Amino acid sequence: MSFPAVVVLVDRLKLAKLIGAFGKMRPRLEAVAQSRTGCRAMAEDLIQDVWLKLENTSFNGEVNNPGGFITQVANTTITGHLRKERRRAEINAEVCGLLWESVDEASPERVLIGQENLCLICAALSELPAKTQRIFLMNRIEQIPHRRIAEILGISDEAVYYHIRRALEQLAELRDELVD
Repeated sequence: MSFPAVVVLVDRLKLAKLIGAFGKMRPRLEAVAQSRTGCRAMAEDLIQDVWLKLENTSFNGEVNNPGGFITQVANTTITGHLRKERRRAEINAEVCGLLWESVDEASPERVLIGQENLCLICAALSELPAKTQRIFLMNRIEQIPHRRIAEILGISDEAVYYHIRRALEQLAELRDELVD
């Protein structure tokens, strides 16, 4: 009996339905993604992610509305990306506020305070695990994006986010101590 072959054939038929619908919808999906992200290249990347999610979907039931299913996957993918970008911008603003306070005048006293604060920041970062330090410095100093760091180190985007967040939490604790 070749039951597993039948299941694979059924999944391929369902995937073929999605492929056809995706091909027809792709220009509209890219337009929606571009309007929401404001970037054509990012829109193309997101729609490629949608395709990969569709391709890796295991089908438990029938997909009666392939267009609706694809639209839902695309909306979820775009919304998730925008949420990550918004959080990344918040973290960047917090780090900038922590590290590069805007000052009109660099008096000797402020320079000394800045040097002391820098030493405290270095000490706080040195208390972190080496991997967390490396990821934080790659992202914040070398300006390497999360996705690229994940590729370089062979870890997930979520793991990169976790390490950066861990470092930022350490710096936030230091900031709170300095303010008190």
